Amino acid sequence: MEETYKNILVAVDGSEQSENAFQEAIKIAKRNGATLNILSVIEEMGNYFGELTLSMGNLMEDIRTKEEAKMKIRESKALELGVSDVFTYVMYGYPKTLIAEFTESKEPIDLIVIGRTGLNGFERLMVGSTTSYVVNHTKANVLVVNITV
Repeated sequence: MEETYKNILVAVDGSEQSENAFQEAIKIAKRNGATLNILSVIEEMGNYFGELTLSMGNLMEDIRTKEEAKMKIRESKALELGVSDVFTYVMYGYPKTLIAEFTESKEPIDLIVIGRTGLNGFERLMVGSTTSYVVNHTKANVLVVNITV
């Protein structure tokens, strides 16, 4: 029996792999008549730079403003390609946990679409990839996108 998804989350970070995941999530949402939730996580620089972050408030807001503009473009594209319900989220925090434990949508997420790799190669070397964490810590099904769409 084929799985039908109603509430899909796609995580994007601007990398080619995440944009491929976004394209795949659009196809799946359209095919299933599902809601598409698009999440971008701005990693708080305090995780790496401690007190320096306090003086970077304006920079963080500039990053958020730019990311929200990109999300509006993604939302428009998904709607244009036939997805009827699209929601976007730009959040501050730790990407691994925010993706794996995403609770912002009205209904529980039943599929997470994520790229195999993202922008943060340093973290992947040090503590493992975001994708691996999500696969091992979420209750939802996870589709890892390896392909170029």
